[in-house]
Amino acid sequence: MNENLLKQCQVKLRNELVQTRTSFIQDLKTNTNPVILELAEVLESTSPTDWIDSINEKICPSQFPSYQRLVQIEAALCQIDIGQFGFCCDCEQEIEDPLLEQDPATQRCSQCSPAKVLTDA
Repeated sequence: MNENLLKQCQVKLRNELVQTRTSFIQDLKTNTNPVILELAEVLESTSPTDWIDSINEKICPSQFPSYQRLVQIEAALCQIDIGQFGFCCDCEQEIEDPLLEQDPATQRCSQCSPAKVLTDA
């Protein structure tokens, strides 16, 4: 992967991370469950680096798409930090540049993507 694409992806992910954190808290605040509302208050006063521990015990992640996206973004940023960004989590080959340009948080190449598997069936 070229350095320019890596930097573009990193900037895009960091910007989306801020937006997604805000969106997630707003999603929590619109919930009527008192535990979820309390979680929103806790997260607003907690460092985002400590969120995962607080969140996993209180919600069903599938109920909150913004949380699922938050996890994807954070995983991609972590992969950048450790030098593993841009490699397919299944086959370990490089993920194609157009896929990363479209969604820098993508974890699979075009051959391993679930969408690809479904179209081959």
